[in-house]
Amino acid sequence: MEKNNNEYDYLNYSNLSEIKNIINNEIILFSDKINKINRFGFNQERIIIITNCGIYNIKKKELKRKIPLNVILGITISKTSEEFIIHGNEYEYDYHYNSPKRFEIIRIINNSFFELNHKKLKFFESKEKSLKNFVTSKKEKKLNPNFTRMPKDNLIDIDQYFNRTTTINSVSEINDILNSIIIDDNNSNENVNNEKEINNNKDENIMTKSDEIVIEDFNIIKIIGHGECGIVCLVEYKKNNEIYAMKSLKKEVLIEHNQIKNELIEKEILQKLKYPFLCELLFCFQNIDHIYFIMPFLNGGELFQHLKKFQKFDEEKVRFYGAQIALALDFLHKNDIIYHDLKPENILMDENGYLKLINFGMASKIKSNEINKCLTGTPEYLAPEIITGEGIYKSSDWWSFGVLLYEMLCGLPPFYEENIEKMYEMIKNETFKFPNDYNLSDDAKDIITKLLNKNPNERLGNKNEIEEIKNHPFFSIIDFELIEKKKIPAPFIPNINDNKDVKYFEEDYINEDIEKSNIPENKMDLINNNQDKFKDFDN
Repeated sequence: MEKNNNEYDYLNYSNLSEIKNIINNEIILFSDKINKINRFGFNQERIIIITNCGIYNIKKKELKRKIPLNVILGITISKTSEEFIIHGNEYEYDYHYNSPKRFEIIRIINNSFFELNHKKLKFFESKEKSLKNFVTSKKEKKLNPNFTRMPKDNLIDIDQYFNRTTTINSVSEINDILNSIIIDDNNSNENVNNEKEINNNKDENIMTKSDEIVIEDFNIIKIIGHGECGIVCLVEYKKNNEIYAMKSLKKEVLIEHNQIKNELIEKEILQKLKYPFLCELLFCFQNIDHIYFIMPFLNGGELFQHLKKFQKFDEEKVRFYGAQIALALDFLHKNDIIYHDLKPENILMDENGYLKLINFGMASKIKSNEINKCLTGTPEYLAPEIITGEGIYKSSDWWSFGVLLYEMLCGLPPFYEENIEKMYEMIKNETFKFPNDYNLSDDAKDIITKLLNKNPNERLGNKNEIEEIKNHPFFSIIDFELIEKKKIPAPFIPNINDNKDVKYFEEDYINEDIEKSNIPENKMDLINNNQDKFKDFDN
């Protein structure tokens, strides 16, 4: 492929037909890799293309966003880093970038803007190394199109700013670039062949390194949890020193246990469903042998650890915790998702004493008129209809909710036996009992009894979901609206020393040594032969 005449088209995209289609045959003034900074402070590697009409944000040759030049409101530049922000008007939210070539990028945008709009672009300068406080988000623009975080002061003379560097010198040079670019259609066959070569090279790298973030970007501090397919670690993101929880999943285990689809469902739930009592997936990436989920670190620890310490909770705490879990289950059901693995180990507490559901690896996406049939889940919490093979219903989650209420009030699940087969028989056929020496209210006993109805069609919550829970006398003193807004003070506030405090997590886990395991050759062969199944795990 011949190099085009524009020296600022670093990727030589002017000669690629598939790029021409993306940019509608506009004239490329600049192209290069760039770091887009997302709302969590993560650098996401993208391609930036500046044309005579707009700015294109590209990921893997797929258009993510176009910002027309005529909707740019201004640009903010950091004086102490390579960050800059492109501010949009009422029709566009902001873009936050980091690039060693920002002088060239900004200058080309400035000159192109002037050439197109015949007016100067506003420029601001900040002493802040990170410009995150000046970024107007998509959500903020949606709520108020006229809102902007663009600075109101520190307006700078852009000509003086450009004197600090020696890149493009004037608007006339932009015109020279436009006039010098000649597109030769006779080279189309050669372009296609070269495009294939570029695509093949890129595909080879996808499996070994995410083009946005890599595991080496994190310091692994402690192991805080274990699962069937991997571990959960407390980690520090090196680039901003923020603390997160990182779920690390082994690809060979996902393949062997046929869990890839389950984890994709978990990824989709955590990314798309935003709710106060559901954990959020901030970022997902992979390397050749692992999938990584980056989530907030909820340093209040597992509800299981608190229950283990106190043995049981009083009814005030159970109402407070139960209301949050019921709201979370109802939210999932409204989105046609059965949680399917409710237990204290899958409930985390934040620093304010509120709860979040985690671990959606067993969740099922199902429509209201469908029945899912599979025997998976934690034995103590399985509803009778799951054990018998009748199926999994939304009301199966309300059975597990009843088990959880019983365990929080009594210290153990209502049906428990070390022999799992015997426990299954108890769940299917026996009637549970309340401890005689526990002073449980009649309302507490009644709601648990109605939730643990062995007939899923007659179970509390089956017909009207959470409305049946809210209307039960046990929850009559709870304001669910205030709970949802987190306006009610928690009955217990974790005593957190710092953002790395892990005292509320399982001691056996946090004392475990972090070791790099070597993957046997046969396991690597298994992974390599199935890498195509993991393509949807890139964030």
